[in-house]
Amino acid sequence: MRFSLDPKLSIPKLSKFHKDFIGFFILFAFISISLAFLGLAWILKILQEESFQKAEVIQVQEENSQKPEIPKPKLPGKPQTQIVQNKNSNPLCKGVTEPWKLVPDPGKEGQFIICNSQTGNKMATADELNSALNNYRVAHGFNALRIDGTLCAIAGERAREISQNFSHDGFKAAVERHNLQKSAGENIASGPLTAVQFVEWSWDKSPGHRQNMLSDWTEGCGGVFDRFAVYVFAK
Repeated sequence: MRFSLDPKLSIPKLSKFHKDFIGFFILFAFISISLAFLGLAWILKILQEESFQKAEVIQVQEENSQKPEIPKPKLPGKPQTQIVQNKNSNPLCKGVTEPWKLVPDPGKEGQFIICNSQTGNKMATADELNSALNNYRVAHGFNALRIDGTLCAIAGERAREISQNFSHDGFKAAVERHNLQKSAGENIASGPLTAVQFVEWSWDKSPGHRQNMLSDWTEGCGGVFDRFAVYVFAK
């Protein structure tokens, strides 16, 4: 079977409408492809910026992790020692005959009363307190503490404060006032007692205060006001 094309037949010419339609379609396709490329480029740019920001955050975190942390002031422990001059001056000492007997105060958590301290001595000075405490540490195999001026100022202020409020409540505020960027602790007591009596008879009999005196401190200083004594430790 054979086919032949009539030479008289020809491909019809496109009308103006069809030409415009094809042109519009080509233009639309070109614009769509261009927008797609622009969108892809925008997405790649965002991903690159996010990656860069993450890298910066990681770098900052690594730098911060390498910076030495400033030690926060260590809050003092709860144990306190209040000196009672004779067994009749506090109801907790009634019936107690043992000299220098440490009796817990049920009304104040962590506070102790020392009954029968049998004192009548002249009140210690701050210098005597510093000397007695360092002698005590050395006798127990610990280093003597370097006397620090800032700690002396804190101890002096605290001695006045505990004459009005016998507690550790104001210690943190005193540390912050002097911008002390070290670990710190304090011992408090009331007398009047000699420096040796404060250290070796009073604080030594209170577990919390004894632990403070025999810890790995590097600096310290005592403060005295009236019959009240304070010792501040730091490292």
